[in-house]
Amino acid sequence: MKVDPLFHPGWIRFNEQHWSLEAESVTLTPEKGDGWRLETVLYRNRKGRLVTPPRNPHLPIDFHCSSDRPASVNRRKRMALTRLAERLREIGLGGSLSLSSVANDIRPFEWAQMAARPRFTYHLDIDGRAGRIDPSARKKAQKCHRLGYRCDVTEDYAAVADCLAGPEARKGFDYRLEAAELETLAALMGPEHFVCFLARNELGEPMGARVCLFTPGGHALAWSAGMKTEAMKDGVNNLVAEMALSHFEEHGCTVFDFIGANIPPVAEMKEAWGGRLVCHYSISQRGFRQLAREAYVTARTLLKRESK
Repeated sequence: MKVDPLFHPGWIRFNEQHWSLEAESVTLTPEKGDGWRLETVLYRNRKGRLVTPPRNPHLPIDFHCSSDRPASVNRRKRMALTRLAERLREIGLGGSLSLSSVANDIRPFEWAQMAARPRFTYHLDIDGRAGRIDPSARKKAQKCHRLGYRCDVTEDYAAVADCLAGPEARKGFDYRLEAAELETLAALMGPEHFVCFLARNELGEPMGARVCLFTPGGHALAWSAGMKTEAMKDGVNNLVAEMALSHFEEHGCTVFDFIGANIPPVAEMKEAWGGRLVCHYSISQRGFRQLAREAYVTARTLLKRESK
């Protein structure tokens, strides 16, 4: 089973339709035997170059090895990622590609003359999470309950989009999602893979929302979240997160990916949930300046060795 919901056909179709991209499902295997298999989804823009679609946290990667011996797993994953790097270089990158954390060996991409930049997120094991969550996170959710808030699964996509506009206004970025896009994505993926949580205050007014993608028995992704400015101090974000975690536990999900922890205040908020800090990589073609600098550093090193 592929645990990443970004493999879902509905999600792939949404990216093709909404961002005018061409998707390709890729399966790589060794020339002989069945010792390993790597699967991913690549997206090409109108120029035929590879890109990470907007609003995609990463490109999904699934790796299977027929052996569980560490030496075999390490060697075969290196071989699989080397094949993937070669495939990417042959097609050409139209921008940076954000890879799944499954690609934890970045060397094959560097060997293929690509630059790699580390990015971070938190993965929370859903089972047994109670003992990992900082008490401060639970207190904020409890405060929200005392103030009369309630949180439910919703299909009120207009209300969800309205809540997502909160951080857009405060932080100056654009989710590029309206109610119509959320409704389309819900229809493409279905309720077993797409869900919206909405928190309302005691007056019934929408105050906070979270949009998630998930695979039952696999991972859940905290894809988009937003709250009204006036509700920020009430702990709405924590209330919605607790509701989401309970929902995914009921669906047998194993890991909740908070998606992103690269900005100090965001990292501080997400680390309180007790997840594992996970590194993944964004890769891009090395530019002329970077290649020239690397050649210069290599030449200086060689000259120093010869002068000794």
